[in-house]
Amino acid sequence: MSIVITQKRSPVEWKHLFESEEFEQKYAYDGDDLGSIYSPDMTTFKVWAPTAEKVELKLYATGSDEEPEAALLRQLPMVRGEKGIWHASVKEDLENVYYTYLVTADGETRECVDIYAKATGVNGKRGMVVNPEATDPEGWAQERMALQSEEGLKCPVIYEVHVKDFSNDEHSGVPKKYRGKFMAFTCEDTGLDGDLSRPTCVSYLKKLGITHVHILPMYDYGSVDEAGDPAQFNWGYDPVNYNVPEGSYSTDPYHGEVRIKECKKMIQALHKAGIRVVMDVVYNHTYSINSWFQATVPYYYYRLNEDGSFSNGSVCSNDTASERAMYRKFMVDSVIYWAKEYHLDGFRFDLMGLHDVETMNTIRHALNELPDGKNIMMYGEPWAGGPTAMKNGSVQALKANVALLEEGISFFNDDTRDAIKGSVFIAEKPGFVNGQKGLEDKIRSSVLAWCDGKGGYEPHGPKQVLSYVSAHDNYTLWDKLLYTKYEKPDFKAKDEVILTQNRLAAGIYFTCLGIPFFQAGEEGVRTKLGIGDSYCSPADVNQLDWKRIYEYNEMSEYYAGLIALRKAFSGYQEADKTVTERIRFVEVPKDMAAFVFEDGKGRELFVVYNAGNDSQEIALPEGEWKVISDGIQFKRDGDGGLLALGTAEGTVRAAAVSVTILGR
Repeated sequence: MSIVITQKRSPVEWKHLFESEEFEQKYAYDGDDLGSIYSPDMTTFKVWAPTAEKVELKLYATGSDEEPEAALLRQLPMVRGEKGIWHASVKEDLENVYYTYLVTADGETRECVDIYAKATGVNGKRGMVVNPEATDPEGWAQERMALQSEEGLKCPVIYEVHVKDFSNDEHSGVPKKYRGKFMAFTCEDTGLDGDLSRPTCVSYLKKLGITHVHILPMYDYGSVDEAGDPAQFNWGYDPVNYNVPEGSYSTDPYHGEVRIKECKKMIQALHKAGIRVVMDVVYNHTYSINSWFQATVPYYYYRLNEDGSFSNGSVCSNDTASERAMYRKFMVDSVIYWAKEYHLDGFRFDLMGLHDVETMNTIRHALNELPDGKNIMMYGEPWAGGPTAMKNGSVQALKANVALLEEGISFFNDDTRDAIKGSVFIAEKPGFVNGQKGLEDKIRSSVLAWCDGKGGYEPHGPKQVLSYVSAHDNYTLWDKLLYTKYEKPDFKAKDEVILTQNRLAAGIYFTCLGIPFFQAGEEGVRTKLGIGDSYCSPADVNQLDWKRIYEYNEMSEYYAGLIALRKAFSGYQEADKTVTERIRFVEVPKDMAAFVFEDGKGRELFVVYNAGNDSQEIALPEGEWKVISDGIQFKRDGDGGLLALGTAEGTVRAAAVSVTILGR
């Protein structure tokens, strides 16, 4: 089979060509040398562009034409080789030299950034040749030794943050030059307005006890001008250069090596604090269809409908095609690069349901082959924004298909989320904790991480399930609870009823099997003033309010107690589905659920959820029990361990709208 490279084709014609087995067999490339490969003596450039008529390499002095010293250094032809690979070599030291490709394909010539670029200039418009070793902070080669503790592996607790949100508040205790930047995570001993008795940022996370920080997209995205107003804000689900850190989070977006080193310093600092790092990845769409992918091999990297229009399952009008060999390869290569070069501990896949099962499993296998790779987390959203034009025969990584995913691929469980607090889409619709009746069965299934099969899907085990009630998407937990009570809520007012509902919601998902996940600030009664989709709202709406967190310190202490409980009770650390056999539900009145959980080592928990408006006297299994939490507080010792609030025998009174926890 051959391709007439000078022939311009319709999108439909390209679709049929790219989906043919003949094309995949002839042009799929499995080498590990795409992109720019640097050495002091020579840099080699390789790009996969089988439909290109001509490819040229352009070398620049700077990352943009607006900078001093801007100049085109030279323009070189690239040579076509097997499998549609174009290559060129420059025998000199090109460290920190910027480059682009000039690709002529499908009747058009376009200048584009290498999709495998590992560094870029400002706003990602030119790639940069980088010497990876020169971007390593001091001690980088040994920095993983900071994670000797296996606590995060046995009992992960994931805390979702946005780089800018985390430290942008003027009360965060972070120096102004680092607020909203990667470097904020490197600041030690930060406190509210400098008061170290009220720790903030990483010091606060250590006190809270979380094990993993999940960072919203921190690759190079297109919705913020890196050279523009620092007040700009976006969540970052707009990929431009997947293998490059976002420049607006660096102290210098113009020099490509700076963002790399500062991103590594952030990860190093979190590891030093004993906290693992998960990166939010968005391979399901790009910032726009006017992308480097489309410029390099037009129509290959995207799904097209039968009429030639771009598929829109991402609600971004450009679904990528993970089922095609070279985009699947790109996803695998990209994840492995971040894992190896940046020492990442996990990946969260946006709209994972838009990817095919084979690709997700291939990524899992590739991670497993890395040193300690089986401990690198993978999880994602098991849904899509709408139908997608996936190639026939491929299977989407949706919730209904989780049994086809490898055990090491977990998913957000929206059934648990909606059962606890109500619909994320209908603001006024409540769940178990805020007044909806008849949800007891769903709450019991949530306790079992839906390993009872009653959700219509079959998790391999509890650790394949993320139990949660809030994330960056939709309303914060606080705002959602207010919307189900008031037509016009006052989001900043203290509300004791909503506080009890908040504690009940947290108490439920933290005592369910599965991996607990929560939005940063949920434990500090975070509000976005009722804005459900704050992806581009001002930073002062999105940022963590550190004064508010301490205004509601009792709530964050309650969350810290729940985290300590999970770490102390080994039953929550088990991955095998057989752990569900040690959970026994007991009979209780309506609006309640209660269970005994044996850890198999002679210890037991007795947990009571009471969503009713009245307290209830509940019979206890025979013997004496220690009261660990009365639904309002935990008592901890100086090392963070749990102490009993008292003892109970025969019965225990479960307060209204609370989680009562006993142990022995």
